[in-house]
Amino acid sequence: MLAFLEPLEELADYQEIVRKRGKAEGILQIAGCVSSQKTHLMYALGDGFEYRVIVFSSEEKAKQAYEEYKMLEENTFLYPAKDLLFYHADIKGAALTGKRMEVLKKLTEKKNREPVTVITTADAFLDGLPSKEKLWESRIEIEAGAVIDFQKLQEELVHLGYERESQIEGPGQFAVRGGILDVYPLTEEIPVRIELWGDEIDSIRSFDVESQRSVENMEQVVIYPATENVEKEEQAVSFAEYFPKEKSLFFFDEHHKKSNQKKHTGNPYGSHAENCNAVTADTCTDGKE
Repeated sequence: MLAFLEPLEELADYQEIVRKRGKAEGILQIAGCVSSQKTHLMYALGDGFEYRVIVFSSEEKAKQAYEEYKMLEENTFLYPAKDLLFYHADIKGAALTGKRMEVLKKLTEKKNREPVTVITTADAFLDGLPSKEKLWESRIEIEAGAVIDFQKLQEELVHLGYERESQIEGPGQFAVRGGILDVYPLTEEIPVRIELWGDEIDSIRSFDVESQRSVENMEQVVIYPATENVEKEEQAVSFAEYFPKEKSLFFFDEHHKKSNQKKHTGNPYGSHAENCNAVTADTCTDGKE
């Protein structure tokens, strides 16, 4: 990958950008960047930052950039904005919340110095979320051999937004049959079956929804909330708060400021964009502004 960056690092303009990047809080604007070069530039400038946040003006642009960027950086995630038309629909709403929760889970569990890139849109910053600390506290950790209160566990799942069904069919559901609990964590690809012997957890296994056959024995399962709802509105935080200012670099698509001034009042990123390391790259196909 170093060979991939060498031609860019030899440019005097790029060296000047690197010198200015992170020198002071605020947004550094770059003009004359051809669209096809943006991914290359953002990848190079993100070096040295644990969190790289790339913000586009539309979901379509974000998805395209995600497909390109994940070829350069494996630890790259797409964080979608809520689709208000489908968010409350059972299937699409659960799938969308699941994708968002997967990213929140990654950011919550991220190890120190582990670089992570999140690609998203401006609209994704408009929703109130539980803080990183609150999300961590709300998780349910279940270990094989542990003694639990089975009734309390079911109540906790309901509190986290899981729906009780006679048989689970998709993410965000759980079912109980005697001393067996089936739960489909929103952040997992397949559901989990937890069997009890009295009050003790005898086994934890992932299984296939269609065949009901076990897939893998597990020692532990961590269940994240099936909803992003915050109990008290004043406790809600912006998605931007998940990124420590001193360790993060934000990239903004050039159309953000123009489009968001028309669509939204105030700053969708809160004070984060004004008081963190940030770069906005203006596209200009002929190399002139």
